[in-house]
Amino acid sequence: MNTVAFLSDLGISVNLTQDIMLLLFAALASFVYGTLIGRWRLITVLINIYVAFALTTVIPADLTADYNMKLLIFFILIVGMTLLNKRFFNISFAGSGTNYMLRVFAMSFLEIGLVLSIVFSLMPKKAALGYISANAYTYFVAGYAPFIWMLLPLVCMFFLHRKIHR
Repeated sequence: MNTVAFLSDLGISVNLTQDIMLLLFAALASFVYGTLIGRWRLITVLINIYVAFALTTVIPADLTADYNMKLLIFFILIVGMTLLNKRFFNISFAGSGTNYMLRVFAMSFLEIGLVLSIVFSLMPKKAALGYISANAYTYFVAGYAPFIWMLLPLVCMFFLHRKIHR
């Protein structure tokens, strides 16, 4: 069933429908991602995302044929570093209860947003707009958005870490 077409038939605009679907995807992906990664590796993967992005952006153009190769390298670097560095950055969240789950979800949501921002910024605009609406593209790629997505997980980590260690 095409959810975008179904919601469009109900009178909801296509752009809003795409934004709603992206938000639902990000929320579901954040829940699954946070559950699979867990508190022990969430910060490690965040650091790996930053390193993979930094490495991907400095790869010489003659080594990457197109954006698909850059995306593949980006994801291979994240997975490879995550699998290889079990004790490289041994930083985790501490705690339990609903507040703990909220912190894990918030951090995983920001990491998913960061990855989406990186993925869509590595893609040509026309290709990215095939997957997301123009509004969502603005939220992830245009202007200061990539900078904000790079900064938000660090700010969140800073405040969560301060609250834990008071």
